[in-house]
Amino acid sequence: MKQKLLPLLLALLATEVVAAENLPNAVLTSTRRFLNFGSLFGSATYARTPYERVAGHPVFAVTTPWGSPYMSMEKLSDLDEVVQESRAASTSNPQSVSEEQNEVRTVALYYMDPDDAIAAHAEMKQMDSMQSADIRVTSLSLTRALRQATNMGNGLPTGAPADALTGKFETSQGASLRYKVVPPKRQLFYAARCKGRERVGLQSETAAQDAQTAIMGNSALEGLNIMRRRSKRERKRATTALPGTAHMEGYTGIPVFHCPALRKRHPIKGLITGQRQETPLFFNYEDLEAAWNQLKQRQPKRNIPDKPEDVEVFNMWDVLASMDKDAWNKKKNAVFWKPSAAAILSPLKRRFGKLEPPDLQDITFVPSSRAIDYKERISRRGNGKARLRPMR
Repeated sequence: MKQKLLPLLLALLATEVVAAENLPNAVLTSTRRFLNFGSLFGSATYARTPYERVAGHPVFAVTTPWGSPYMSMEKLSDLDEVVQESRAASTSNPQSVSEEQNEVRTVALYYMDPDDAIAAHAEMKQMDSMQSADIRVTSLSLTRALRQATNMGNGLPTGAPADALTGKFETSQGASLRYKVVPPKRQLFYAARCKGRERVGLQSETAAQDAQTAIMGNSALEGLNIMRRRSKRERKRATTALPGTAHMEGYTGIPVFHCPALRKRHPIKGLITGQRQETPLFFNYEDLEAAWNQLKQRQPKRNIPDKPEDVEVFNMWDVLASMDKDAWNKKKNAVFWKPSAAAILSPLKRRFGKLEPPDLQDITFVPSSRAIDYKERISRRGNGKARLRPMR
């Protein structure tokens, strides 16, 4: 018992000096880093922005022993509209049609599902020139992947020197690298059979066609998206997509799953912070099923079905953008506190009053257990080599 309390006491002593009114919250936060009270208090951390709520989710890349990702190739004619518009504006010398069709660009891929990264690793090892290479599957954070993937157009510089005469980076010579986040095909298979599959770009005539395409893999999905983007550019009539999903035509999003019956309530956390309920969004549909089975075991007297009901799928990027916009609108429209009866009773109303309808800021993201388990196995196994390159 003393060995368990010693790290806790050291953490409390090492905590920075706080004001007297913040001392209980600081003690509680330091305590919960060592003791798991998640079922009572909820999450032990507070995310200032919506993007911080998904920061810790692991993504995977096929890299060298030093963590540099291996690159893939994609045709410039198959890129999205943003890249084509920026490329057309920056191109001064006309090229022939055959040269434009053969022009490619390098891209590095981040995989949300470890199985997709393992499959890409196996494909590389089948090449004759890569059989003796030390190729590894490395775990990184979704924050890094998001930061790098948001640089559209030419991407990020790779460290190659600029042209000596013009001073510009030659993107066609490997001076820049574009990053992409690959959606998990395992979860796209589940998303194809859920309500709202159009939000993640699954816009076939039937759900069975979308599920079959997801099983075929990322190459089939990308080929289908290329065909949809080309037809979208060529046709003149209005799109037949559902409202709010037209921007996903020809693209594939990252699915997150929501079940209304799995909304959580934290009584003690509601007394402390005022946030009395949470709306979980699952990255893994199998985790949603596991949470449903736990709910059924805890409440055996209720007539709960064997399978989750009213499961709806959303696009993670759209959810984050909506949360960010909602938080900005609340911050912009906020008024200074005025000494009135309503302002004084507002904290008590949030903690003891009637529950309000779910809000976007009540959303919490549940990471995929498959991704976390594989990430922990990578950490236990270790790299086996130094992260720094040998000095010359």
